[in-house]
Amino acid sequence: MTDDLLDSPDALTLRERVSAAVEVARAHAVDVDADGRFPAEAIAALKWYRLLAPQPVPGQGLWTAPQIVAVAHALGQACASTGMIWAMHQGQIQAVARQPKASPAVQEFLDSAWDAQPLVASLMSETGAASPREGRAHCREKADGSGAITIDKNVSVSSYLQHADAGLVVARRSADDAVTEQALVLVRRDELIVSQWREWKALGMRGTGSGGGRVQARTHRDRILEESFGEVSARVIMPLSNLGWAACWLGIAESAFVIAQDALRRQQGRTAPDVLTAKTMRLGRASDSIDELAEQVRSIAAGYEQLQGAASDAMVRRSNALRLTAAARANESVLDSFQVIGVDAYREPSASKRSLSRQIRDVLSARVMISEDRIRLGSGGLAQLPRKSSLQEAIG
Repeated sequence: MTDDLLDSPDALTLRERVSAAVEVARAHAVDVDADGRFPAEAIAALKWYRLLAPQPVPGQGLWTAPQIVAVAHALGQACASTGMIWAMHQGQIQAVARQPKASPAVQEFLDSAWDAQPLVASLMSETGAASPREGRAHCREKADGSGAITIDKNVSVSSYLQHADAGLVVARRSADDAVTEQALVLVRRDELIVSQWREWKALGMRGTGSGGGRVQARTHRDRILEESFGEVSARVIMPLSNLGWAACWLGIAESAFVIAQDALRRQQGRTAPDVLTAKTMRLGRASDSIDELAEQVRSIAAGYEQLQGAASDAMVRRSNALRLTAAARANESVLDSFQVIGVDAYREPSASKRSLSRQIRDVLSARVMISEDRIRLGSGGLAQLPRKSSLQEAIG
C-alpha cells in the first residue's frame, strides 16, 4: 500500500471511493505521461478502493452503464491513461459477469472478484486479421481427455497485458470451426506465456502499455465462455466499451476546458477586444461540444440499462455512432480550448501551468482506436435492417 491510500474502502461511499482514486490518478498523471509508464499508483488505488469489480450483491453484482461512464469520465479528467484502462477493463470483466451461464471455473473467478479485484486485459486483436472475427487462433485440446487447451496467438495490440491479472482471449473453440466462429476464453495471467513483446511507444495514452507480441495460453476448456464472441461483443463488449471510451475522451475535453476557462478570465483587460471576442466564442463552442457529447453519453448509457442485458441492433448502431461522435467532438473541444489559451498551451507541463500537451496527445487516440471506416462499415450493414424511430414512442 502506498501513502496515497489512507482510507479503508469499507468506511467510504462509492462516490468517496471514486474521488479518492481520482485524486491518486491526478497526482501521478504528469509523470505517467512523461515516463510513458503504467499508472501503477492509480490502478493500485482502484484495486484498494474496490473499483475494478463491484460487490456481488444478489441481483446487483454488476456495474451499471451510467456508473461505468461516470468513473471513466472522472478518471479521464485526471489521467486519461487510467481512464482508458478502466474503460477497457470494464468491457472485459462485464463480458464475463454478464454471461447467461457460467462454468464452475468462470463462476469461481466471479465469486472471488470482489476480494481479488482483478485487472482483465483484452487479447482480441490478431496480427494479419482485419478484425477479431477473422482470427486464425484456435483452442488445441490435449489428447488425454483432461480438457486442457493451448492457444497460440500473435496479438497485435493488448493494452496493459503485462500488468493484468487475467485476460480474455479470442479464438475458435476448435480447429474445425469456421474462422468467423470465435469464442472468448478467460485466462489467468500465470497461464500466459508472452514473448517477442513490442513496447508501447506512442504520442499519447502512454500509460496504457498497449504493446503486442506472441502469446501462448495454457488453460482448460472450462474457461471458454458460454456465448460466442459475436454475441457477447454485440451485447456487452462494444456498447460498454464505446460508452467508457467516450466518457474518458469527454473527461479529457473537460480538463482542457477548465484550464481554458481560467486562462480567458486572466486575459480580461489585457487582450485586444476583438481577440477576446474570438476567444470567448471558441470557449463557447468548446462548451457546446462537451454538453452535446455528455448528453449523448447519458442517453445511451440509460438506454443500455433499459435493455436489461438483451441484444439490440439499435444499441449497437447507437454506440457505434457515439464512438464516432465522441472522437470528433472531444478533439474539436480540446483544440478550441488550446486556441483560447494560446502559446502557453503549446508548452510542456514543466514549462507551463496551462499546458495542454498531454490532453492533445491523449485525445488523438480517439481517432485511431479501432478503424473509423470499419465502424462505419459495420453500422452500414446494420442500417440495412428494419428500424423503428424512437421519436414515435410517445404516441405508442
